[in-house]
Amino acid sequence: MTRPHRRTLATLVAFTLAAACVPPAGDAANPLFEAKFKDFNRTYQPLVQWRGRPLAVYFWATWCESCRREVPELVAAYDSHRDVELQIVGIAIDQTDKVEAFVKETGIPYPMLVGGNDALQLSRRLGNGVGGLPYMVIVNRDGRVVGTHIGELTPGKLTELLAPVSRPGQTPGA
Repeated sequence: MTRPHRRTLATLVAFTLAAACVPPAGDAANPLFEAKFKDFNRTYQPLVQWRGRPLAVYFWATWCESCRREVPELVAAYDSHRDVELQIVGIAIDQTDKVEAFVKETGIPYPMLVGGNDALQLSRRLGNGVGGLPYMVIVNRDGRVVGTHIGELTPGKLTELLAPVSRPGQTPGA
């Protein structure tokens, strides 16, 4: 293969990979609602069960220190946003027994699911280009991704991320 052809091929591969990491534009294209992960009873839970509600999906792991530090803020957000039916769902990329022990120890009230590479791949399809943790995806009532954040949340960042889905009486697409 000649040098110009290699450069063209490399450019095509780069654009293809970049396009694969762009968050979907709407519910029909949202891979989140096609996914399902196991709960602590090892029963698959489809994420489509939360379609139509504002949703914050938190990809994390017990070995991730910043993930662990964010738990109190996520629990507080879960408790304070019940009036807008915000659903927080944790998807741990970890071992089930470790996640279950951590959830019991910390009293996490929101649903917790467990995945492996499938969960990491889903996070990538939802915009996590580097595959890092923690990773947060915010979805509005009509299934559109309206925010993402990779890395530890800075003070006030969770409130900022949840703002588009936190208004009581929010209309679809708002």
